[in-house]
Amino acid sequence: MNDQLRFDLCCGARALYRAGLSVGIAGHLSIRIDDHTMLANRFGPSFGTLTPEDVLLLDYDGHVLEGRGAVNDTIRLHGVIHERNPSIVGVAHTHPPAVVTLGTMRVAPEIWDQEGCLLAGDVAVVEEDYSGLAATEDRVTPFADALRTADLAVNATTVGMIDPGMTIEVARLPASATVFDLVYVPPETPLLAAARARGLRAANGSEMLIAQAAIAFERWTGIGGMADVMREAVAPLLADPTLQA
Repeated sequence: MNDQLRFDLCCGARALYRAGLSVGIAGHLSIRIDDHTMLANRFGPSFGTLTPEDVLLLDYDGHVLEGRGAVNDTIRLHGVIHERNPSIVGVAHTHPPAVVTLGTMRVAPEIWDQEGCLLAGDVAVVEEDYSGLAATEDRVTPFADALRTADLAVNATTVGMIDPGMTIEVARLPASATVFDLVYVPPETPLLAAARARGLRAANGSEMLIAQAAIAFERWTGIGGMADVMREAVAPLLADPTLQA
């Protein structure tokens, strides 16, 4: 069971490794399965060599239910986050070199440019005085509780387009949350409908599609400023309620 999710977790690990966001063998990735279980990689292989056979089924206390291998004690961080924040489907615990450096210095990065402003107020030092491995519930609960203030939920899967259902428990999101579904066919997915029914801000992936197309067109042809043209061209298709993926 969960073969596709195991494969997806490995793809995420490879992406982090190739982006230079993982060093050595430290860190776990996890995917919430239900209210009691999750998938996570075993301790040992680096994110650059992870395979589906290295992904275990665990309970939230870190006990191995399926698969061969072991996890280290910091897996409790994942279990507590998933348990206290059911809307969080995936958790990445990795050790990028820059973060390790900033953590050693015990400082949060300062804002230096306009792109950095996108994260203003969202990066913090959760624990000022490090007192050892974060492996017990009282140690990891502050991390889990800090995530409850997250005000952006993104569906980056095909659920809602090809697969039925929703990946995000909208009822558990804060009232200030914004829901972004990368799916653009159909234009109104169950996730977006549920978000709007709660009065949350919600948007589908049509603008992402248009922006990607405009950027690609400019790189191929050298002609920029085509977003409005492409937006007008796809508008009838995106507005067609009978259109299927």
